[in-house]
This record gives sequence, structure tokens and C-alpha cells, in this order.
Amino acid sequence: MSSDNGVYIATFPDGYRVIHAQAIENVDYYPEGSKERKKMLKDYFGRAKVFKDYEKAKEEAFKKADEINDSDYPILEYGIQDIGGFESFG
Repeated sequence: MSSDNGVYIATFPDGYRVIHAQAIENVDYYPEGSKERKKMLKDYFGRAKVFKDYEKAKEEAFKKADEINDSDYPILEYGIQDIGGFESFG
């Protein structure tokens, strides 16, 4: 069985966002700047806290990973990854 999950740090024009998600490759499915891609980015990252400092974003990523490791289903298949920069979705 595959979890297909990870904790992901992404860079946006307003700062860094950290999420725990599955199927992260979906954020790159649509062309950059398209309304479909912006919706996908918002679906994945829209509720994530914005960090101005990369070190704080990394701390949040490790905190999320620790929470997963302490859960009843402690599998984090892809670990913590910085997935690069994206356009604004707002």
C-alpha cells in the first residue's frame, strides 16, 4: 500500500507555505498562470500559514513530520521536500 504523502515547502510571492499532502504532482498538472492551476494551488496551499523566513518554514515542516510520526498511521512516504516556487493563486 502506498501513502503517496509528504510534507512540502513551497515558495510563493508572499512567502513560504508548508503543507502535508498527497499527490503533490497535481500542482504542476495545468500550465503556469492558468485559472485551473491557480485553483489547484489554492486547494493545496490556500489554508497554509505564510512564513516570511525559510528557517521558520523548515521548523514548521519538521513539526508536521513529527506529528505524523506520532500518529496512529506514522508513514511519511516522501519525507520533507522543498518543491520550489510558484505564482500567486489569489
